[in-house]
Amino acid sequence: MGSRPRSLLPVVVVDAEARKPVVLEATAEAEREGVHAGLSVPQALARCPELVVRHRSRQAEASLEELLFALAYSLSPRVERDGAGEVLVDLKGAKLEEALQRCGQIVAELSAMGICVGIGVAESCVVAALAAKSFDWAQDALAGRVLLVGGENRVTSTLLQKDKSPAERPIHHVNLGEFVECLPIGDVPFGADPASRARLLDVLSKWGVRTVSAFAKLKRAAVGARLGVEGLRLWDRVTGKEQRVVAVAELPAEFEESWEFEYDVDSVDPLLFLLRRFLDTLCLRMRVAHKVAAFARVELGLAYGEPLVVEQKLPEATADEGALFSLLAARLEEVETDSPVARISLWLEVVDFKQRQLGLFESSLKNPYRFTQTLSRVAGIVGEDRVGRPVLEEDGRPDGVRMEELPAAVPPVGELDLGRMFGMPLRRYRPGLVASVEFQGRQPIWIQCETVSGFVKAVRGPWLNSGHWWEETGSWNCVEWDVELNKGGVYRICKDADGWKVEGNY
Repeated sequence: MGSRPRSLLPVVVVDAEARKPVVLEATAEAEREGVHAGLSVPQALARCPELVVRHRSRQAEASLEELLFALAYSLSPRVERDGAGEVLVDLKGAKLEEALQRCGQIVAELSAMGICVGIGVAESCVVAALAAKSFDWAQDALAGRVLLVGGENRVTSTLLQKDKSPAERPIHHVNLGEFVECLPIGDVPFGADPASRARLLDVLSKWGVRTVSAFAKLKRAAVGARLGVEGLRLWDRVTGKEQRVVAVAELPAEFEESWEFEYDVDSVDPLLFLLRRFLDTLCLRMRVAHKVAAFARVELGLAYGEPLVVEQKLPEATADEGALFSLLAARLEEVETDSPVARISLWLEVVDFKQRQLGLFESSLKNPYRFTQTLSRVAGIVGEDRVGRPVLEEDGRPDGVRMEELPAAVPPVGELDLGRMFGMPLRRYRPGLVASVEFQGRQPIWIQCETVSGFVKAVRGPWLNSGHWWEETGSWNCVEWDVELNKGGVYRICKDADGWKVEGNY
């Protein structure tokens, strides 16, 4: 399985880090103008003034290779990484129809991300690799293609969709003889050094053997006698006799993407663009591995100063790139930095995908991700510590509450005995009303504030309330009374360090 960028313009890719940059890859439009691999940049521009020169990005290549490897792993656990945008999958023991169907899905998934991919399926790994590179990228790269070489008796007509036109079929089929009939022998990779390879191909050319089909018709003993070990290795490779052992690689445990900018950026748009691309890649890898993200961390490496970290705990573990992007984008839009951003990285903490069914009397948010996004924007205005739901502190502080995170699922409410559990409800004044209180002995007999005044008819108390006296800050100490006035009404009065207050009425 191999990948290659698509373009409708004459475009070439060069390695800007090389001592003498030369053309590495060229589109079909550029080749029609006489531009080919190996030319220097001035030579290429002289042949095509409208040529678009793109620099090679090793970061993007590494990210694409990780994605291709993860998708190939969904076909079989026996996957070998080539390191040049190609992966080899051993389908031994797998059902061909199911494997081909999954190959078509891979082509569609990558095409939706703007990535063109070619997949070759054959008995020989060499033929499969050549099949992956054989089709016309200028025409077929609009959607990619899966090419099956051989296997005529194992493939159903329904899977190949013969009723559709060739351009609409994701899976194509060709006989092995037809495929190798005109395939140049020079396209076959074999492990000889460049000089030996050139001598071997020169000898074959003088013999008139220029195609794979013609070379495969030669007898193995005659090839070994005249071309030696290198000729035998090439013959075994093109005929499928080579004993190829797949070097199995494992899926990476980390779900992380990063990018270092060539020039520092001072706006949020490039960050959001890369964030979306990161999430598209990582979410596709998570779905292949049957994982979901439970926590996300974005790190912005600044040109000057310490990195800035944005963390987001997800309301529900998910592999939906749209939901993740909406949450993280809302957080990044609120970030203000003192210097430009030189690097961005995204790390996802993943867990196994588990489906959970709510109870009969449980309910969940209709869209927990959008709700969390709204809370993030509110937190950016009022502060992180002021968003959530209030919960009473257990230390007994008057009006002592803390904010905790809102749950994604609301549990059912049990039966409450309000009279036994809470008694008479107290309506608090916030803030408490400053009052004057007169005492007779140790009991209050008269109170006055801006809204109420009168003699005390009945009284309960006092209740001493204090806490955190061992701390320098945050301690409190107050005396509370419940009083009933002769005019009617039951009130709570309190004395603390600021004096007497009427806290509320029952």
